[in-house]
Amino acid sequence: MQPITVSTTSAANAATFSRPVRMDSWANGETIIQVKVAGTANYTVQGSMDDPNSVTDPVPVANMTWIDCAATALVAANANAQGTLTATPIFLRLKQNSGNGTATMTVAQFSNAPL
Repeated sequence: MQPITVSTTSAANAATFSRPVRMDSWANGETIIQVKVAGTANYTVQGSMDDPNSVTDPVPVANMTWIDCAATALVAANANAQGTLTATPIFLRLKQNSGNGTATMTVAQFSNAPL
């Protein structure tokens, strides 16, 4: 379990997005997500089952469908929070909806294999 961290910053009160994080399709389904806020930031963690790297059904990055994550503590939130996903999508990203601060998401996906 190696954590991955991404951040967003918005100074113009417009939505910004982190880079997409590719999750491990071979790991167990559970993933823990933590978001820390500095300043004022309203954020939502989103997931997508679309895969631009799919051999059989690639979806261009610009056409990926993003859905708010099932951990409701991480949707339209404005304070530090954690949430657990029992089923992990192919990609996760952090959307900063508004604010004049920074939101930082750390993701750790559980695995069967020893490190």
